[in-house]
Amino acid sequence: MRKTTVALVLLGVWVVGAQSTLASVTQGDLFYTVYSGFNRVKKVSYNFDGSTFSLGTPTVLASGIGADGIAGNPNDANSVLVAGQGSGLLHRVSRSGGGVLQSAGTISNAFHLEVADSSTLYVSGIPGALGRVALNGDGSIGATTSIAVSGSNTDVTQIITTPSGDFYTRSFSGGNGTFGTISFSGTSATTTALLTSLPAAHGGVYDPFTNTIILMGDNHLTQVSLGGVILADLTISGARFDQGTVDGKGHLFAASNTGGLMFMDYAAATGGLIDDAGNFSSMLFLEDYLDDIAPLVGAGTTDPVIPEPSTLVIWSLLAVLGIAT
Repeated sequence: MRKTTVALVLLGVWVVGAQSTLASVTQGDLFYTVYSGFNRVKKVSYNFDGSTFSLGTPTVLASGIGADGIAGNPNDANSVLVAGQGSGLLHRVSRSGGGVLQSAGTISNAFHLEVADSSTLYVSGIPGALGRVALNGDGSIGATTSIAVSGSNTDVTQIITTPSGDFYTRSFSGGNGTFGTISFSGTSATTTALLTSLPAAHGGVYDPFTNTIILMGDNHLTQVSLGGVILADLTISGARFDQGTVDGKGHLFAASNTGGLMFMDYAAATGGLIDDAGNFSSMLFLEDYLDDIAPLVGAGTTDPVIPEPSTLVIWSLLAVLGIAT
């Protein structure tokens, strides 16, 4: 066996250990909204060192506008997209504190958002009409096309895009509603209910780490398979979950209208289940009227792609050994 091969084998053994040690650690910025008050769009730093979760001091990004759903702008790393509630507006807000950069008319009640890809954003009510917003390559907001919804439900709350198709929730602000699939064809869409009378069927996010969907609503967090089977369910006393996100590395961030931010580390959980007894979780008060947390993974992410610490070390060692390509 050549020396370089031996080095790679030994390095591979070290990498496994390094990844298991570093998998839980995470830090960055969360972009979020509050549904009432004057200062509606903000960001806050977070840090999880493997045993303690903490938040920094929030920074105001936009004031005096309606704000509910929030997502990163796939064509402009310097702005986020914010649903304007009953104003029917979609706002493009500077990430660096420059305020509102653009406001464009969309459906009459714009609450929840889902960035499907770099050119498409869905905006919906709670529950209400559904619109498809064009996202322009220069980062600006384009025209909105109304989508006629039929099937099990004729209005929706949240669209959830996955590699295996699209899903939806249908409920009012307190949760307790329907979860199912939604298929699009031009300017129409058909819904097929999979689960009904589900407390968590309000906000929802696809989790690439587990290939499942995590729903949030009422005081429940519910993990379901892409086939509509409930895999795990948690009841959090005093919470009223609205929307949230995952980071694709085994961490969940869920916003409660009571002001609490629920953080969970399920990276090492058996089967990746959110109800595993070994999971770390923390509910910290962030702000009254807390509504949504922008995605940290997917087309609408606000989190830049940065290699894991172990990956950086691997390439450094390979360079030293002279075997990196």
